[in-house]
Amino acid sequence: MNQQPEVFFVTGELSGDIHAAGLARELAGMAEVRLTGAGGPHMRQAAVATDFDSTNWGAIGLPQAIRKIPYLLVQKKRIVNMIKQRQPALVILIDFGAFNVRLARTVRQACPNQRIMYYFPPSSWRRRPHDWSFLAELVDIVATPFKWSAQQLRDCGVAAHWVGHPVVDRFVGQLEAADYRRQQNLPDGDPVVGLMPGSRNVERNCIGPQLLAAAELLHSKLPDAQFLWSVLSESQPSKLDQRAASADYITPLADSRNLILASDIVVTASGTATLEATAALRPLIMVYRGTLAMQIQARFMDFGTDYFAMPNIIAQRRIVPELIQNEVNPQRLCAELLNLHRDKAQQEQMKQQLTEVRTELGAPGAARRTAQLALALIADQDKLPPVQTAAVGEALQ
Repeated sequence: MNQQPEVFFVTGELSGDIHAAGLARELAGMAEVRLTGAGGPHMRQAAVATDFDSTNWGAIGLPQAIRKIPYLLVQKKRIVNMIKQRQPALVILIDFGAFNVRLARTVRQACPNQRIMYYFPPSSWRRRPHDWSFLAELVDIVATPFKWSAQQLRDCGVAAHWVGHPVVDRFVGQLEAADYRRQQNLPDGDPVVGLMPGSRNVERNCIGPQLLAAAELLHSKLPDAQFLWSVLSESQPSKLDQRAASADYITPLADSRNLILASDIVVTASGTATLEATAALRPLIMVYRGTLAMQIQARFMDFGTDYFAMPNIIAQRRIVPELIQNEVNPQRLCAELLNLHRDKAQQEQMKQQLTEVRTELGAPGAARRTAQLALALIADQDKLPPVQTAAVGEALQ
């Protein structure tokens, strides 16, 4: 009996873990494949045998990244050795560019014939032109969530496909907030505000206390207001999570989808959560605040964008408020929330603009389309799937 082809995933952050899990489920539903790799709890729930637990591999800011370099170099060497030994049918890299680009380069040198797919390539959200030609030498195919990213990559000679963003699938046919709260037996206040301080500890420690203080301040002005607090683990709550749960007007929730759908307004750290709120058409305020060292570092960095909230990056204009660094304080947050809560016309306008942004994320089925590309690559080792300049895009419109 022929052994099932092995698909080896590599990701290092929560969002990548979630995207990899969705792709793994699609692959398992389409073909008999063995799913392995480096990932976290979502991949394990999707029946991926994680040889490496990469839950804490991600870093924010130069100081934290430098501290993790020795450990990650060891993990990279172990992964390369495992790939050399097992020779999987396909290696799929998901996001985590600082690590995965270097990994791809080393794998390509050690195993020139190894098939490699990049799902969510580095800085795929970047709108400014960039030289991505190096990826053409490192990977066989790229599946990217954004249309402009696919075009930029193809212009640089990369076999890139626009597959859409999998976040859309999580919010197909969602209920209105009030209906969803009743269905979930959640308190119905005026308003219900979702608080999402991020998925990394450094984010939560910098942003979380500001959100909790703002919630306390807003609750003093609107006694009927209720808040939903995003926790990473219900079984192992942090001290910050315990502090949030101690307030009778705050309900902890571990599932970001449930939290967003039950909210009238969402306050979230920058990142994938802003796209989740966009896909759910929930008015939102993006916040970001780092440590002093991160703030100093940011002054000398070019982030390659004029905006930080993904809806604003996609629209190339300010649709949702962005509060950065010291702007993230209880008084400012409370004022922004009060204004947005009271201005129903602004809420409706934001929803209309978010609807336009959501179309740029493509139609449902991103993970399925990516799985089809992966299986095509596995099935014909001598021929790559043709680069699609319109077929995938047309299917998404």
